[in-house]
Amino acid sequence: MVLTAVAAAVAAGITGCAGSPSPKPAKALTNVGTSCTKYGNISLTVGMSEAGEAIADEFKKQVKSFEAANTNVKVNLQIKDWASSANTIKLVMSGNNPPDVMQGNEGWAINGALWKAGLLMNLDPYAKAFGWNDKFPDSALMVNKFTDDGKTIGDGHLVAVPPAIQYVGVFYNKAVLNKLGITDVKTLDNKAAFLQALDKAKAAGVTPVMLGDSEKWPALHNLSLFNGWYVSPSAINNWVLNREGSTYDDAGHLKGSTDFRTWMQNGYFNRDALATSFTDATNRFGKGKAAFFITGSWAVGDVSKALGDDAGFMLFPAGDSGKHAAVGGYSLPFSISAKTKYPDCAASFINYVTAGNEAIAAQTAAGRPSATKAGLDAAISDPLLKQMVSEYKRLNAENGLFTWEDWPTPTMLTFQGSEAQRLLSGEITPQKYDQEVQKNWADYMKTRS
Repeated sequence: MVLTAVAAAVAAGITGCAGSPSPKPAKALTNVGTSCTKYGNISLTVGMSEAGEAIADEFKKQVKSFEAANTNVKVNLQIKDWASSANTIKLVMSGNNPPDVMQGNEGWAINGALWKAGLLMNLDPYAKAFGWNDKFPDSALMVNKFTDDGKTIGDGHLVAVPPAIQYVGVFYNKAVLNKLGITDVKTLDNKAAFLQALDKAKAAGVTPVMLGDSEKWPALHNLSLFNGWYVSPSAINNWVLNREGSTYDDAGHLKGSTDFRTWMQNGYFNRDALATSFTDATNRFGKGKAAFFITGSWAVGDVSKALGDDAGFMLFPAGDSGKHAAVGGYSLPFSISAKTKYPDCAASFINYVTAGNEAIAAQTAAGRPSATKAGLDAAISDPLLKQMVSEYKRLNAENGLFTWEDWPTPTMLTFQGSEAQRLLSGEITPQKYDQEVQKNWADYMKTRS
């Protein structure tokens, strides 16, 4: 198992010592309220960790607006980059004074572990009080549910609420493509044509695809798209959701892993990809240093700001099946600490930044649709965001969306992140990568039986 020193220590710290009783998930509160008024003057600590400056800037505006509407509340906003938060969140949430509201992540690596440790509040009563079951599609809440025994994701109790829709696609620079003689990106909507475009960029001395993986997560999103060329979305989802009989060690995943490493060997990615941060990669693409940038829709705001009318967004090209596939779903969700002294206010804050009209407008301004049912139909003026939403609807029409492949075990995120770097560097073979990922999955499945 590959874990950073911090993550390993944290994982040990929240699972209990030998001989001590295991912590139990928090029980739901009764008689909950929907406002902050009963607490008097308070400070509400909120942890936020999403990628992208545009998203952070809009969230800061939401915080100010919430404070204006709740004059007895001062929000202590703590923003970390995603990699730093992922490495410290378990330690932070298990401390004596954790944030009242925390942005974690779906899956077993973070929210699953926090729920099992009794560190997250059961949000079922607040879902009823605020009407979240009506405001959000079932899919948005389903992936944020865990059972009491901590063995099943997608069922049981709601532990978090997502603010936005996110999925991984291809940003492109129209000006760079025009110089390469590519004036219609619709001609690139299949694997063979897209590869020809990458070769054309490389021959012209242009970096074909910008990648920044020093934090060991962006490469995983790229690799998932390759898997989508050869493995059905339903098969990937079955594996992510721990369905018996699922596997990562099969012919389809091997083709995906092989293609991924081949792209690195062929020079389709920038040579310093493993040492480049996601922020630096975003900035470099925004300065015209590459033809394409394969990443999540959370980068819409930053790319639009940098490239203006030259910015474009498309689905990852269709594979041999003729259909598109993409990894994604919903953004990092907000949970409430089981230790908070102000649960009603914390829930009111989550509702404000995820479910109301203000939240829909804020997400649109940040460059992504709100996760609410009304989010996809909100008025959009930014051309790049319009393109992203249109492509998302096309993806859904083809049933091509599958969920994040780092979810299925508590250590998969850190494990895959490190192993993917070894794969790209040539330290391990594609077959070895797939076998080790499946072993991580199988070892976890044994602990659940």
